[in-house]
Amino acid sequence: MARPEEAKAVQAFKEAKTAKEMVYSWASQSPGRPMDKMWESIAPCAEKAPWMIEHYAHRGLQDLMDRGVLDRKTRELVFIGMLMVMNEPQGVAAHIANAKAAGVTEEEILAVAEMACYEAGKCMVMSVLASVKDGYEYSKNVTTYEP
Repeated sequence: MARPEEAKAVQAFKEAKTAKEMVYSWASQSPGRPMDKMWESIAPCAEKAPWMIEHYAHRGLQDLMDRGVLDRKTRELVFIGMLMVMNEPQGVAAHIANAKAAGVTEEEILAVAEMACYEAGKCMVMSVLASVKDGYEYSKNVTTYEP
């Protein structure tokens, strides 16, 4: 069951039927958040494939909120960190708006940003070192080219 503070948002999500209504219903999480720019950026695809909005962006979040397992602040901080690592600035901006509406402080957002940088950097180091190791293995029988 949705947490009381999210009941209105969950209801708005459930009432949204078209792709545009679904996108605009997301603003119910952060009153005052402008949705026109977001809609304009995805409208050409959303109008041709509304099921993508419904199945991959709308219903999953609606179900997550409706179950009420994570409180709003936690959920938004997780989203922000994930979207930072995925390098999705529009999503980060949207979820910062939701987080602020949920009472998240700028200090908490910056802490998540720091964690995202730490983990992304660590992943990059591990990936680069694995590539170097593979490169060494791949080239172990290579000799110096002499014309």
